[in-house]
Amino acid sequence: MAMKSVLCIFRAACFSPGMVERDEAILRAVASRLQSAGYTVSFIHEEELTADTPMPDITLHMVRSPYALSILTQWENAGCHVLNPVEGVHNVEREALARLSAELRIPTPKTWIVDTANLNTSAVITTEGQHEAITFPCWVKRAGSCAQQPNDVCFASDINAYEQSITRFHARGIDKAVVMEHLDGACIKFYVIQDTGFLHFLPAEKLGYDKFDTSHPTNEKREEEHSREQTTDQLPIAKLCLSLDEARNLFKLKVYGGDAIIGPDGIARLIDLNDWPSFSVCREEAADAIAQLVKMHE
Repeated sequence: MAMKSVLCIFRAACFSPGMVERDEAILRAVASRLQSAGYTVSFIHEEELTADTPMPDITLHMVRSPYALSILTQWENAGCHVLNPVEGVHNVEREALARLSAELRIPTPKTWIVDTANLNTSAVITTEGQHEAITFPCWVKRAGSCAQQPNDVCFASDINAYEQSITRFHARGIDKAVVMEHLDGACIKFYVIQDTGFLHFLPAEKLGYDKFDTSHPTNEKREEEHSREQTTDQLPIAKLCLSLDEARNLFKLKVYGGDAIIGPDGIARLIDLNDWPSFSVCREEAADAIAQLVKMHE
């Protein structure tokens, strides 16, 4: 019996600032393992994907653009095994993630969905659907799947900084922002591959790189500097990942990573979730687990 064909789709550079090589490396590492197992593997960049691209049996992708995701949706409907499923990619976009986390009672900081055309903080809607004033300090993030430039995530110490961030977003044509309360505690990065038992985590300060220039005072790395005191306490992260695992049928993700803050109360609260991260700090082990996942779900 002929082995199945696998198409690996690299993430567009605009969705992978400072991370292009690392993002490509994990896909190539998985591909190497699948090739050794007899799979026919090919590569393409997200920007090159068109309606005329031949559909493979299996697609491993980092796609983010609406056009490319629409093609993958067609492939899913035609029977292609797409990893991660398109629905899962949409579910980790910031607004969707905030609402879904609230619905599933996954621990998160208090979060507001803000119309950037409206600076009236008393009128913004929390993820619980209530009208409530924003508290400070907080983080102001563009709605969507990820930060594409340093000022897509801004720290606001007071209402003036908040309003400046919202005004800048609106001027850039960004209609919505996700505003998240600032939490004191240790920021932990974690990586999960469903159905394989793979879980890796580490303090964000030990990641060793930043996708944005660290000279920017409002870059995304600032969000990881909630506390100089870091911890690798496994229990809070394990509990958070268990709650995500229990919600797997709604999140629709198989390969993902995230960021969480472990507060003084010992609870890990989710602040971000990413479909198919680079796994740079655990690439070889992650590649083994993803290849295992592909073989399990043929």
